[in-house]
Amino acid sequence: MRRWLLPGLGAALAVTVGAVVTYSRPARRSPAAPVATPAAAQTAVIRRMDLDTSFTLGGTVGHGATIPFTGRKRGTLTWLPAVGTVVGRGQRLYEVNARPVPLLIGPTPLYRTLRAGVPAGPDVRELTENLRAMGYGVAGAGAGDTFGRGTEAALKRWQKASGLRSTGTLGVGDAVMLPHAVRIGFLKARPGSPATAELFGYTSVRKVVVVQLDPTQADVSAVKPGVKVTVLLPGGSHTAGRVAKVSTPSAQDTGAGDDGASARTATVTVAHQAAMAKVEGTVQIKVTNEVRRGVLAVPVTALLALAEGGYAVQVVGGGRTALVGVRTGLFADGMVEVAGTGLAEGLRVVVAS
Repeated sequence: MRRWLLPGLGAALAVTVGAVVTYSRPARRSPAAPVATPAAAQTAVIRRMDLDTSFTLGGTVGHGATIPFTGRKRGTLTWLPAVGTVVGRGQRLYEVNARPVPLLIGPTPLYRTLRAGVPAGPDVRELTENLRAMGYGVAGAGAGDTFGRGTEAALKRWQKASGLRSTGTLGVGDAVMLPHAVRIGFLKARPGSPATAELFGYTSVRKVVVVQLDPTQADVSAVKPGVKVTVLLPGGSHTAGRVAKVSTPSAQDTGAGDDGASARTATVTVAHQAAMAKVEGTVQIKVTNEVRRGVLAVPVTALLALAEGGYAVQVVGGGRTALVGVRTGLFADGMVEVAGTGLAEGLRVVVAS
C-alpha cells in the first residue's frame, strides 16, 4: 500500500507545483504607444501678382454672316466657284457668257460705266488703286479721282491680261467691287441660269467666333461691342479677340453654325488670324470683368475671421507667429488681395489644411 501511495503523491505534487509556476509567471506588458507630435503648420508665401475676375463662354468658329450676292451682268451664268473658295483682288468671282467677272476691292460699288472723261469720283479712285495694287500703275493724269488717259491705258492692260475685252472702259457688272476678299458660303444658282439672279452667298475670309448669349446668365451683360476677350484655343494656347458686335441673328447668319434661334449672339473678331488657321468647331471665350495688377495676395484659406469683424492672417517668421489684421480686396481663383501693416512679398502665412 505504501509503495502505491508514494508514487501517486509525487505525481500529484509535480502537477500542483507546475500549476503554481505557470499561474504565477508574470504577464508581459504591451509596449507603450509613441506619443504623437503635432504636425507642422502648412504655410504659403505672400505673392505680388495680377488678379482678375472672369468667366468663360462657349463659341463656334466660323466666318461670320453670309451675305447673298446678286449678279448685275446680263447673260448666261457659265461658271461658279465651289463652296469654301476664297476669291481675292483681280480673281474671277464667276463667269457670264464664258467671260470672267473679276473681284475688285473697295467700299464703293460700281454704279456707272467708267471711261475717259467721266466726272471724278470715289469709284474712279478705287479703280485706280486696284490697278496699281495688281501691278498696272497709272501714269500721268488720272492718278486720283479723275479717269484720264493713263487710267484708260492701265485698264486696257489689265483687261487683256485677265481675259476680258480690252476696251478701256468698265461697265456696271463687268467687275464686282466689294470691301474685302470673300469666301463662298453657299451656291444659289447653277450654270445655265440667268446671271442677274441671286448667285451665291459670301462671307469674310477672316475667322471669327460666334457666341450665343444666354439671357439668364447675369455675366453676359458685360459682353458689349469693343470689349477685349481672350480666345482659349485647343492645346492650351490662346489669342486676343474683341467683341465686334452683339445682335439677334437672322436666317442668313449661318456662317458659324447659327441655327436661326432668336437668342442674342456676340461676334468676336481675332486679329492674329494665323493662330486660327487650323481651328474649327468650338472654343472658349474668356471675358474679364475686373483686373488688379501687382497686388499682394494670399490663398483664401489663409484668412482668419475675427470676432470683432474683419480678417487677419498669421505671419510666420523666426520660429514665431504674429496675427496681422488685413484689408481684403479682389477675390479670384482661390487667391485674395490683401493689405496690412508689415505685410510684404515673400513672407509666409499659415493656411488651413
